[in-house]
This record gives sequence, C-alpha cells and structure tokens, in this order.
Amino acid sequence: MRPPVAACVLLVLAVAAAVAPPAAAVCVLRNPKKASGKPGSPAGPVPVPPKLTPPKPTPTPIAPGGDLVKTLCAKTDYPVVCQMSVVPKPGQKLDAAAVLRLAMDAVRVKAADAKKAAGALVADPKTAQLALGPLHDCMESYDDISYSLDQANKSMAAGDKDTTGTMLDTVRTDVDTCDQGFEEREELTPLMSKQDAELAKLASNCIAIAVAAGLR
Repeated sequence: MRPPVAACVLLVLAVAAAVAPPAAAVCVLRNPKKASGKPGSPAGPVPVPPKLTPPKPTPTPIAPGGDLVKTLCAKTDYPVVCQMSVVPKPGQKLDAAAVLRLAMDAVRVKAADAKKAAGALVADPKTAQLALGPLHDCMESYDDISYSLDQANKSMAAGDKDTTGTMLDTVRTDVDTCDQGFEEREELTPLMSKQDAELAKLASNCIAIAVAAGLR
C-alpha cells in the first residue's frame, strides 16, 4: 500500500529543516566614523600634540674649589685669550659674575687703548684725509663700548639678565661699526683692524661667559 502524497511531502520538509544550518546575524554600523570602544558611546575628540619649546641654555656647573676662570673660559671661542685677559687680584674671591666683570674690564681697557691709537692717527699729518672720518667714527664707537659695558654692569647688579645680554651684544656690534667705516671705502687701508680684531675676541668671550654662567 503506497503512503499518501501529503504525508511524503511533510516528511521531506521536516528532514530539510533539521539538517539546514542556522542563519548568521549580520550587524552593520550606520556610521563607522563615530564608532568607539564602548558600544553606544560617541567618539571623543582627536588629541592635539603639545607644542614643543626649545630648552634654554643650562648654566655650566662649577665644582666647589675648582678653577672658575678656566672652567668658564673653556666655554668661549677664544679660551687662551680669555684666561690671559681675566686675571683676578691676589686673594680676590670669585663667582661667575666676578669673572664676567673681569672679562668686561679687559674689553674696557682695550677699547681705551684703541681710542688713543685712533686719536694719534687723526693727529698724524701723514694720515690720509679720507681716513679721518672713519677714524673719528671709530673713536665714537670705542666710547660707545665703554657706555654699553657700564649699562651691562648695572643690569647684572640688578639681576636683569635680558638687558645684560642686550648690552653685551651691543658691545660686539660697536666693534664692527669701526670696521664698517673703512670697508665702505675700498681705497682705504683698515687702520684699526688689529685693535678691532682683539676687541672682537674679548667681546665674544664676555657673551660666552654670560651664557655659560646663566647671567643672560
């Protein structure tokens, strides 16, 4: 006896439902850009990296009982010139400011000598007339050096590092002013080149000592 057709169809459907794999659920994000680590929470703002500022020069550490002049002069471009010009008095107690003042005094003395040399050339009848103008300018520049040193000394005593540095830079500029007067006249020999070269080294040493000692 054959089974009914309806019964066969039901049997086939039952077997197919039993062996078919379950459907996989798929979750689609509506806005992937706003997704975060926590479900349902909005994405936070993008962090901005902090701005980096260049570090300030660190003053040179001075060992107790060490040779302060030698230590600071070693930080200059002309250490031999520095040690020869920075000569403390016997028994003089030194700190970094005292070493810088001695270096400044060396510039002051050299500027006074240069002014005398320029004045002698002005008074010499053999000096070319065209050179008299630049020589007078040099004499004024040497006076400006002395004034700038006075201002630097006052600023240092008041603890004003910015003004101290500015006035020491001005000293170095005053030296160049003398040379420029001769450079503008190519037919002239730079009569004060030797003195200015020495002054430039001494002024440069003052700036380097101030930086190394943290005084500017």
